[in-house]
Amino acid sequence: MSHIALALEGNTVDFTGFISALTGTVTPADILGILTSCVGIGVAFVLMWFGARKIMRAFQNAVMHGKFTA
Repeated sequence: MSHIALALEGNTVDFTGFISALTGTVTPADILGILTSCVGIGVAFVLMWFGARKIMRAFQNAVMHGKFTA
């Protein structure tokens, strides 16, 4: 693995140990699992958003026009 370092005002911080520990701990399956759960939660929120808008529109229609359409 290449040597990765950051120089800040004359001090050098070496990230080689951190990167090797991170690549040894986090696997592509972990990243895929996180992404799929985020997508699943996002889809659920989008569906709830559309459902809430549909319910609000139906309620407003019922109040304003006196008829309920589903």
